[in-house]
Amino acid sequence: MIAALLVACLVLAGAAVFGARVVPAAGSPAARITLVGLGVAFLLAAGTSAFLARVQAPAQLAATAQPAQSPRTQRVMVVGDDTPAGAIRRSDPVFEAALAAFETEFRRAGFATADGRTISTVDESLDGARRPDSEIVQLAHRTQREPLDAVVLFSLFVRLQFAIAAQTASNRGTATLLRASDAGNLGAFEAVSPSQWTLPYDCGRPCLVQTTGVEAPLVAETIAGQLVTALDNAR
Repeated sequence: MIAALLVACLVLAGAAVFGARVVPAAGSPAARITLVGLGVAFLLAAGTSAFLARVQAPAQLAATAQPAQSPRTQRVMVVGDDTPAGAIRRSDPVFEAALAAFETEFRRAGFATADGRTISTVDESLDGARRPDSEIVQLAHRTQREPLDAVVLFSLFVRLQFAIAAQTASNRGTATLLRASDAGNLGAFEAVSPSQWTLPYDCGRPCLVQTTGVEAPLVAETIAGQLVTALDNAR
């Protein structure tokens, strides 16, 4: 394009200079002015086109080289909550195994996980009362450099049913899903272990926790699957 304009300019300029020698009418002042004007116009057009090409080329190159932005991976923190009555303590190995399974299931589903083990749901200044959801979410943000999308409060229990000579025990887990931006409650979830154990009454609390805790990771995985579906639907 630019080369064609330059050639046209040269032709017009030559015609303006030498046209009078070849065609007498072309040597008139009006003809010369017209030819020179057209030559100048073509020169301006060629210069403008060249300038725009040089200005736009880097931007076009940068746009071509710009990689496609992929959606950011959602980041979830699971916080153990042992404040409900009858909940298994967070320090218990059974709870730790369930929490690890919880986080593994989230990562398997494509979510990033943040460690919420250092966050306590208990407010010691209020005689051990449970902290509000909003305060727990604020504490979660303070411990993380990366942005959080959701905070999960996870609790684990021994589920008991009593009979005449024995008690039936199973493992039960509950979870509350909180939106990390404003601590909004996105739902409550629950799962019970598929197995039930018939145990004598002399099987106390440690015995019950250890027996039913065999399936605690399975309960955690089931709840995590429910939460993954809820988070996918909330996108």
